[in-house]
Amino acid sequence: MSNARVINTKSIINIIKTICAILLLTAACSNSVYAGVGGFYKCKDRYRGFYWFEDQRTGLQNIDSFQFHYPTPDEAQNAIEVRKKEMDDARAQMVELGFREDTPPHILRQAIVKYKKLEARMHEGSIRLVHASEMANFTNPEIADVTEFPTNVYANKIKRAVDEQGKIVIVKEFAKKFDLLLFVSPDCAYCKAFTPVITNFAKEHGFTLETSNLNSSEGKIAQGLGINLVPTLVAVAKDGNRLFELSRGLSSLSELESSVVLASNLNDERGQKFNKSRR
Repeated sequence: MSNARVINTKSIINIIKTICAILLLTAACSNSVYAGVGGFYKCKDRYRGFYWFEDQRTGLQNIDSFQFHYPTPDEAQNAIEVRKKEMDDARAQMVELGFREDTPPHILRQAIVKYKKLEARMHEGSIRLVHASEMANFTNPEIADVTEFPTNVYANKIKRAVDEQGKIVIVKEFAKKFDLLLFVSPDCAYCKAFTPVITNFAKEHGFTLETSNLNSSEGKIAQGLGINLVPTLVAVAKDGNRLFELSRGLSSLSELESSVVLASNLNDERGQKFNKSRR
């Protein structure tokens, strides 16, 4: 009986010690976790486990102590020049050692490794710039202007179609104000090839087209204006007040359309200057 009582007493003492240890550990954890932050089970970072509070304090300390030095333009330019010279020097040494027959293989390898490491740093910097540029375009879409400058094939195809339609509208409006006069020569191979092109162009966009030999009376007038090569296409205002060269040589349909667009813009600019001068 005495032995059983001793065993029971020891067991009870051990149980009491265990309970006390659990209570002390619970109190310690409660004090550290609940210290002014709302508690582990109430915090939004509870999913991160028991390390969230220490991480949070460390992050705040790092933010407070971090001060970034933004380089001045002169500092940046100087750093770029130093980096460029460093790479140029390493490249020159590597190439020169490669051409020297007496260069020990391990020396050449060292030169290559030196240059490759500098090249890798430059590549890493370029990758960071690319990633930052992509993020800048994402956060500030107004600087990318993907509507005016699309980046995918499908959008580019649509933009080209829209631009082409706008170009056709300008050409047709230009045809309402100007006629076309083509100067050719009977023995000119380019003239013979260009004639059907300009004929189709005029028919498609509604131009009135006339063809004249450079040796004719009209051609003499053209030569007096400095037109001495064929084929030369001239735009003549329907009121006869304006005349200028539109195209010289063998041009394609798309080139003719682009020339008309430029002529239309130039005509608008001259019109604006004329209106300002009258005020």
